[in-house]
Amino acid sequence: MKFSDIFVPRWQNSNPDVRKRAVERLKDIKLLEQIAEKDEDSGVCQAAMIRLENIQVKETVA
Repeated sequence: MKFSDIFVPRWQNSNPDVRKRAVERLKDIKLLEQIAEKDEDSGVCQAAMIRLENIQVKETVA
């Protein structure tokens, strides 16, 4: 953990596992799209894509 991690949102943390857990709670579609496209860790990108799909399914059902 970097000292700077204290001052940034969890989805910007230096630890990919922390970012993955943060992505699972995000609801901002544009932010999730950015994370899915630009995160340096492929696991975080995949978690963001899965979260996007889940949100879109919930919106379709509702």
